[in-house]
Amino acid sequence: MLNLDLISRKIIEKRKQKGLTQEELAEALYVSRQAVSKWEMGKSLPSLEVLLEMTELFDVTIDYMLDGSELSDHDYQSMFMQYPRESVIYHFLNSNHVNDDIKNIFYLLTQKERKQMIDQMITKQLSIDVNLLWPYLSVVERKYLIGNFMSKDMDSDLFTLYDMMTTEEKMMVHPEGRTNIIVKNKRKGEKS
Repeated sequence: MLNLDLISRKIIEKRKQKGLTQEELAEALYVSRQAVSKWEMGKSLPSLEVLLEMTELFDVTIDYMLDGSELSDHDYQSMFMQYPRESVIYHFLNSNHVNDDIKNIFYLLTQKERKQMIDQMITKQLSIDVNLLWPYLSVVERKYLIGNFMSKDMDSDLFTLYDMMTTEEKMMVHPEGRTNIIVKNKRKGEKS
């Protein structure tokens, strides 16, 4: 059974967080101010259509409005079930926890989405620590990343990954092994 008191408190809380008056909320939802007043007093419920509009306006889930449960900012699996993929990925890319959350989202992405994210990292449009991303990459993605780092003369990035690479990947970097990478980095003034 729905708890009218809980729902009314959620509507009031979210309306005030948005800085809206009852009149402004009513206009945004194409209902009367009296309807909003009744919802907030716990005398009636918005229709399902209006409730869905409200969740978009307040940027919350329907579950949050109906039973108070809230999605965690790091629960990307649930987010993908409730929101469009583009919105969830946008939320991830614009969060302050990209490096912390890479483990929570990367495995949920399609191959195309993963490649786009890798490309953005290579071109420095996305600031993901390659050491954190590396364990989540497929063999093909790792080879792609190594190839791009080599072609763009990004030896310092290769050097940080070297200890995590397979023997085959190390041979891709340099057939004679690690010594050449260390020498190149020392010439560039970097500490090994």
